[in-house]
Amino acid sequence: MVDDEQRLLDGLRRSLHGRYAIDFATSGADGLAQIAGAPGPYAVVVSDMMMPVMNGAEFLARTREVSPDSVQIILSGQADLTSTIAAVNDGNLFRFLTKPCEPDHLTRALDAALHQHQLVIAERELLQRTLDGTVELLTDLMKAASPLAAARSEQVRALVDAVAPAEAWEPRIAALLGQVGLLAIPGEVLAQVRAGVPLDQEAEALFRSHPRLAYELTRRIPRLERVAEWVAAQPVAAGATPAGTVDDDQAPYAAAIAFVVGVEAGGSPASVAAGLAGYPRELVDSLLRAYTTAKVRKPRKVAGAELMVGMMVDQDVITTSGLVLVRGGELLSETMAIRLRHFAEGVGIVEPVAVLV
Repeated sequence: MVDDEQRLLDGLRRSLHGRYAIDFATSGADGLAQIAGAPGPYAVVVSDMMMPVMNGAEFLARTREVSPDSVQIILSGQADLTSTIAAVNDGNLFRFLTKPCEPDHLTRALDAALHQHQLVIAERELLQRTLDGTVELLTDLMKAASPLAAARSEQVRALVDAVAPAEAWEPRIAALLGQVGLLAIPGEVLAQVRAGVPLDQEAEALFRSHPRLAYELTRRIPRLERVAEWVAAQPVAAGATPAGTVDDDQAPYAAAIAFVVGVEAGGSPASVAAGLAGYPRELVDSLLRAYTTAKVRKPRKVAGAELMVGMMVDQDVITTSGLVLVRGGELLSETMAIRLRHFAEGVGIVEPVAVLV
């Protein structure tokens, strides 16, 4: 609650004590400082309109920039029409209350604002769970259908996790979905790429189309329009740079995929990193450190019943009748591991199975 009248704030503190957790500020600048220093976003921000230096409309507009989910209320004794319009248009105004405001009227408005905030957060969490589930489904399908796509996605994801800011979700989603276009590339073409065999002109053009195919799939998912653009611009060949300008948000993903493509083409990690021109040097150095210090998988032999998600099979997994279930080099997703355990218990598979863990 922000108001330049200390006596009013003292009265609000007494009347609302025990009902809400409230912080008070006597100016817009003080309010912004408290918002910036708070451990989490405020559910509701209440402001006076007529305050010196920074009026309520300006304060709430700036509040919206740093805390967009906070529900905003004006509590003012006087306000001109221009300021009121600005507060409505530039802020996120939920209620406009006038002084003096009866305690019951104020608490009803605060309760309604808190409920509105809960609805906003609940909707976001639902959308996030839906998005996470969609991404998980697509990545599981990719792991089952394309070892190359799965292996590349795992590497890119590990690098992005190491270099991207903790709150940056878009580069992580791009790392998971960036190779989904490989699902549309014939297996024999991917096998040639994986083995380092030169491609003919037709196969080369087909393989180079996979970023665009990933874009067409990813852009259909709500909130992933920008991620889809990053995926479309990813480099395909070693030494290539992404199409267009790489902004700060995109850089962790763009640099990580360029690094992985370069290493896959046979370049040493140090030489590939040295060739990543156009990216911040600190980011490239972090990528190189993350790659060279990554945990090395160790070989083991396990029974079919012991196959678990996250293991990488180091041989073809075949049934006792000779049917190939999984090709060597695939990273086991949860669905794949369950399927193999069921085969081990039922039809039977050749055991033990060589894996990397």
